[in-house]
Amino acid sequence: MKRYCIALAAGVLSISGSAMAQPVKVFVLAGQSNMVGFGVGDDLPAELRSQRDIWYDHFNPDARQGGMYAAATSTDWGPLEPKGEARRYGPEITFGHAIAAAYPEHRIAIVKVAQGGTNLVDHWGRGLPPDPESLYKSQLYHALFGKLDSATYEGDRALQYPDEPTRLDSALARLAAEGHDVEIAALLWMQGENEAGWSAAFNYGTTLRAFIAAVRADIGVPDLPVVLGRVSDNLYPANGGPIAAGREANIDAVRAAQVTVAEEDPRVAWVDTDDFAPRAPDDAYHFDSAAYQALGQRFADAYIALAGDGGSPGATSASSAGGAGAGGEGAANASSGATGAAGSAGSAGAGGEGAAAGSSGSTAATGSAGSAGSSGAAAGGAGGGSGCGCGAARGEGPRTTVAAIGLVALAGLRRRRPRGRQAG
Repeated sequence: MKRYCIALAAGVLSISGSAMAQPVKVFVLAGQSNMVGFGVGDDLPAELRSQRDIWYDHFNPDARQGGMYAAATSTDWGPLEPKGEARRYGPEITFGHAIAAAYPEHRIAIVKVAQGGTNLVDHWGRGLPPDPESLYKSQLYHALFGKLDSATYEGDRALQYPDEPTRLDSALARLAAEGHDVEIAALLWMQGENEAGWSAAFNYGTTLRAFIAAVRADIGVPDLPVVLGRVSDNLYPANGGPIAAGREANIDAVRAAQVTVAEEDPRVAWVDTDDFAPRAPDDAYHFDSAAYQALGQRFADAYIALAGDGGSPGATSASSAGGAGAGGEGAANASSGATGAAGSAGSAGAGGEGAAAGSSGSTAATGSAGSAGSSGAAAGGAGGGSGCGCGAARGEGPRTTVAAIGLVALAGLRRRRPRGRQAG
């Protein structure tokens, strides 16, 4: 294997011989606005504001129409840092930091494609036609996978942006051209808020399974680890959320499906977001800066558990209402609690694709009810819990027990608490 610097954007990034001894671990991050992220760059600790040892390739489809995230689009690998004029970030910053620390023998690379207000039905599914109502949100599966995408785009399914540089295939080609072995390590998926507001919620499990299967097939990794961020209970109207009263069952269905998909697949995990503070009193869809930092750590904890490098597959960090960490620079250090079976009460989930369509009593138990998830104190503020659902108790008993546990009272799924509470 060649041992030299990758020629990246002015040659500012280098790779050491020790890191070259193992393949580059490439992580794919995708989803809607909470994967895009509303973290404020100035809220990051100094050491996380630009991580030159982690490679980052980012695309937001706002670039298709010159939107607010157009300047955030990468043209090549660059350092992991907030992107664009707004200097916003999502979970990638702390995720990359934690993964690099956990795998010092590997170079870490992150490819992220995310766009707010998108769903699996119209935007992310493989082989979809353009969305006539939101053309710039169209065919995101192809935008992410490019030449890896096995779908045929002809007739009314013709590509809306046929000349657009696609992301993962191009990123992998650049690495290969420089002589690097590559491991596509995982997919991180933070999405579902869109479907939680309409009838697609009740088929979310089906569409999510199909999406995961398509990704695994097209990249040729049939057991690819996948980590899901479960949509927050901030969405509930009783918690001050934006989804109308009477549609609580829609939210239930998406949350239940995310847990169930993780519970039925030993290579899928989910992480909790219920303890995250909203970005603003009038924006319960999105999280504050500390929450995105905590979310990245939770994704990292879940991946390490799935990979079996920091705990056996199926191990779980305890879900906790203990918080995202707070206090600006201290927030990034509020990380995981115990890894083990301590959080098993927070993982069940049933209802498939929301079998309780139109009702409110037969979906999933909350993943936030687990106990024991304490963390170290943050350097500049409050501590926090790890919140990794990770499919607790996977492999410890018949899979039918998942459905049985899922019949736990729905009051656990819809935690009522004052709007605008502070994480941690």
